[in-house]
Amino acid sequence: MGETESSGAGPVPRSVPLAELSTSLLRARCVRPPQVERMRQSLSTHGQLTPIVVVSRQGHLEIVDGFKRRAAATAMQWPTIVVSERTLDEQGIWVTMLTLNRGPASMTVLEEALILREMVYAGATQVAIAELVGRHPSWVSRRIGLVDRLHPDLTEWVRTGLMSAGTARRLITLPAGNQLEVAAVVAQASLGTEETEALVSLWQKAPEPQIRRAILARPREALAEARPWDAQRPTDPRLSPRSQALQRALQILAAVGPRVMQGLRPPPRPQDLTILRPDLDSVHRMLLGLEEAVGTASRSVRCGARSATSETPSSGGCSPRDTPSSPPPRRPASM
Repeated sequence: MGETESSGAGPVPRSVPLAELSTSLLRARCVRPPQVERMRQSLSTHGQLTPIVVVSRQGHLEIVDGFKRRAAATAMQWPTIVVSERTLDEQGIWVTMLTLNRGPASMTVLEEALILREMVYAGATQVAIAELVGRHPSWVSRRIGLVDRLHPDLTEWVRTGLMSAGTARRLITLPAGNQLEVAAVVAQASLGTEETEALVSLWQKAPEPQIRRAILARPREALAEARPWDAQRPTDPRLSPRSQALQRALQILAAVGPRVMQGLRPPPRPQDLTILRPDLDSVHRMLLGLEEAVGTASRSVRCGARSATSETPSSGGCSPRDTPSSPPPRRPASM
């Protein structure tokens, strides 16, 4: 099973009219417009560097590898293109398609899954497929399970470039009946992959249908409410990695703090406060330590600035009298 050559020299590339090439095997690939544009630029600059791999089936030349090259050449109105014809059986076609696209950025996980499913349709077991493609059976099983759980319409969205494979994968955890509904919201709001993952998580955690509807009605507002730190500015690249992490944490505190104060003013019901007391006490103790640490860091900044602008060495240091003393720790309020 696989490929057989008519001569030891291998297939001889030849030029054929673009119109003679069939693309029925494209059903297992996801060719997106940006990829075709990059290929068009490459063909314009360097010409065709690699022949399109084809196989003869029922009197037609079927493309096995080179769909982007064919699409770009068609856009450039090339009359012909160079192909390399191989003799392959049904399983050999799919194995070759996988083998020629083993690079880290050559093929998406969904494309791998679509190809493996075609091999199952052709009668191969998952164990046999694993042997043919040189992978562990679990690798095959995970990918086939992925495409089986994805709504067929979303598979077509990815294939035609309406949605990225990464975004579609984030929707797989949803029930099949809800994938299209959420996908439409994701597309309309132009959400990225990470935002889609966060939206799906919010939807799944919503306890009531009306809350889920509200999340989908205003997805960006729902994400901002659930993750206010996402809107903060990026960390300063001049900082060390440790200080970048600190800056990010400070931004999160600054974003979450107002929400906590809003929840405490006015105070919750007495029965709620009783339940919340362990959390309130824990946060109170943490804030006391945080206040001391932030105060120390602020005083260090002021002392450093004072030393840098001082004209005499005697005034270069900071004495306890030069800095305000920290207020004594406050005891947690009794409840």
